[in-house]
Amino acid sequence: MKLLPLILAAALASGCGRCGGGSAPGAPPPKTVAVVNGEPIPADALARELRDAQAGAEGGAQVQGDVLRKRVLDDLVDRALLLQQARARSIVVGQDQVERAFLRLRAEYPGSHFEDLLAQERLSQAELKNRLKEQLTLERLFEQEVFPQVQVVDAEVERYYADHSAEFQEPEKVRVLQIVVATKDEAQQIRDRLRMHPQTFAEVAKKSSIGPEGKNGGDLGFIGKGSGFPEVFDVCFTLPLNAISDVTPSPYGFHVFKVVEKKPAQRRTLDQARPVIMEKLGRDKRTQAQAEYVDALRKRAKITIDEKTLAAVTP
Repeated sequence: MKLLPLILAAALASGCGRCGGGSAPGAPPPKTVAVVNGEPIPADALARELRDAQAGAEGGAQVQGDVLRKRVLDDLVDRALLLQQARARSIVVGQDQVERAFLRLRAEYPGSHFEDLLAQERLSQAELKNRLKEQLTLERLFEQEVFPQVQVVDAEVERYYADHSAEFQEPEKVRVLQIVVATKDEAQQIRDRLRMHPQTFAEVAKKSSIGPEGKNGGDLGFIGKGSGFPEVFDVCFTLPLNAISDVTPSPYGFHVFKVVEKKPAQRRTLDQARPVIMEKLGRDKRTQAQAEYVDALRKRAKITIDEKTLAAVTP
């Protein structure tokens, strides 16, 4: 079962706020694809979600037919169950919180991009705010009912550290200064001058380097062996401290390096790794707890699905 996305931006990206809406006067009632504890899920809501799911498929890949319909319907059922549970627990999100969330989301889209995206999604501001209210409600539900029970103890951290030692192995690192220029001739002239006066490296970098770090004396900070462009930077791992390298070409120009500090390969200690491990284990446990919470709601719920209507729904 795919967990519901608990991020505000998903409200705009998915356009799920359009799932509601009434019928025109005199029109036949919408077909119902499922009923969740007496609450109907209209077939047209599923159809809209199917279109959104296909449009947002990663890499353009599209899941077709029964698999996609079932997956999207499961998400709609889960959302209905969670919102019902929030109402039962008297969880209320104030309009002021919705407005603040709306303004934060709007601020991520400069100029007219926000209104353009709303128009593209055929989504009104009122519908978006309704969706944001749902998202905030679900977040509060999980914060009150699920996450307080999630704990990561020291023994789990220590076991993870022992079982995943490769994750905490750090490669050899060097702190590198570089000067990068557009032509080989200029790079060779700079190299020759610096080999006579290596202490002027930072000054020359500020005057001559076209790299963005030039203004900081060419300081690239620490580089791990094998990272970035190894074919360019691996030469730095063979340089003695404070020596000036030969000219090294790259797609960005011609480089001259100076290594000013070295760190051997080492493994992070348990104390150093602890915050990262706790965050990862906590995230994994929260994800699992959310799934178990929804599964428990499903087991207690009365859910009926009109298989004939479901099979006829198309994006």
